[in-house]
Amino acid sequence: MSGLQSFLAGLDRQLGRLAGLLAFAGAMGIVVLLGVTVVAVFWRYLLNAPIFGIEDISIVTLTIVAAGSVAYGGRKGAHVSINLLNYFSSRGLTRVTDALMRFATAAISLLAAYALVTKACGLEKACITSNLAIEHRPFFYVLAAGMGLYGVNMALHFVIGLVHWNDARDPNELED
Repeated sequence: MSGLQSFLAGLDRQLGRLAGLLAFAGAMGIVVLLGVTVVAVFWRYLLNAPIFGIEDISIVTLTIVAAGSVAYGGRKGAHVSINLLNYFSSRGLTRVTDALMRFATAAISLLAAYALVTKACGLEKACITSNLAIEHRPFFYVLAAGMGLYGVNMALHFVIGLVHWNDARDPNELED
């Protein structure tokens, strides 16, 4: 393994750790969401007294869950794909399509993260939840971190794919 390849592999490991931290935050969000749901159902149906604003808490918690799932799920291949190109085309074509898709995915994800940070509105434009007026901006920043991490991960996989262009197999290629 060359120096560049080992550097890229180390960078990939560090991105994996960051994605794991976001996944942990998302997992804690699931636990909180479970607790909120149980409490809301208990209060609404057993005590016949719905809790005001519980939907707002659920919405902002779900944003944290989404941020963790984008970063970690994108890294671990938690998406549905049908790899038809492998069956009907040569390895040369799949290398090109892999590179194009990684580049496009990185660009779109980083653009989304940029938009979430720079265009995220807050109290001044009434970007708040409907009942408790919880401002969306901090939660948009968490979502931007997840999207940004996924974009950086795809950019790194694009570079790794270019480094391994002439190898028999791309290390980030989906298995058959």
